[in-house]
Amino acid sequence: MVGMHEVFDAAARYFSVLGEPARLKILHAICGEEMSVNSIIAATGMAQANASRHLGLMYQAGMLSRRREGTQVFYKVADQMFVELCRTVSTQISSRMGLGDSGPAFPLSVEQAAGQPAVVSVSSSPSKQKEKASV
Repeated sequence: MVGMHEVFDAAARYFSVLGEPARLKILHAICGEEMSVNSIIAATGMAQANASRHLGLMYQAGMLSRRREGTQVFYKVADQMFVELCRTVSTQISSRMGLGDSGPAFPLSVEQAAGQPAVVSVSSSPSKQKEKASV
C-alpha cells in the first residue's frame, strides 16, 4: 500500500522537474501537439544540446512520451495533468503580476478545445513510473 510519504516524494519529483523555466517553455510548446526536436528547438529558442538534455529528463520523469520516425524524434505530453498544473500556476502568477489574460497561458487541451472536460489522472503504480530524473 502506498503511504503519504511516497505520495509526497512523487509530488516533489514532479515539482522539481517543473522547477526549471526551460522545461516549462518546452511543455508550453508541446502541450497542444506532438512536435519534433527540431520544432521544439525552433519554438523555444534553445540550443540543441540544452533542449535534448531537458527533453530527456522530462521523458525519464514520465512527463513526456516519445517516438522515433526515421532520424527524427517526436515528443508529446504523456499526462495532461502537467499541462493543467502549469496552466493553473501560470494563470495565477500572470494575474498577480498584472498581466491578466496576456500572460504566458498554456493552450487548452484537446478535450477542452472540443468542449469536453479534461480528465486528470495520476497513476501510483510503480510499474508505470520511469526511473527517477535528476535535476
